Amino acid sequence: MAALPRIEAFAVEGDAHRPLVVRGQTARALCALVAAGPRGVTALDVSGTWAYRFAAYCHKLRKRHGLAIRTDREPHPGGWHGRHVLETPVVIVGDAISDGASDTGSAPPREPLDGAGDGPA
Repeated sequence: MAALPRIEAFAVEGDAHRPLVVRGQTARALCALVAAGPRGVTALDVSGTWAYRFAAYCHKLRKRHGLAIRTDREPHPGGWHGRHVLETPVVIVGDAISDGASDTGSAPPREPLDGAGDGPA
């Protein structure tokens, strides 16, 4: 069985940096949101590879990890789809392929990535 992805990150809240440890597909979703910056991500952007339940992963990031993720409705001929935009600045400090590492972020925080959260948290 393949090991689940594991991401260590910090949510930047004012002068504080709250550590996060995110695993599995939810970790991949967090990476996609951080990489997308202010343009955000749709399920279609990532569904060809791994994210068949992208909205559910965003829900977990909101509820379990306290991240602010805005969902904008984008109309299309068949209805609409959601574009998810990470509003909480997040700094990814480490990643690992397995769950064998510790559950606390040990690396010092870096500057938030461009667009990682220009809106209110």
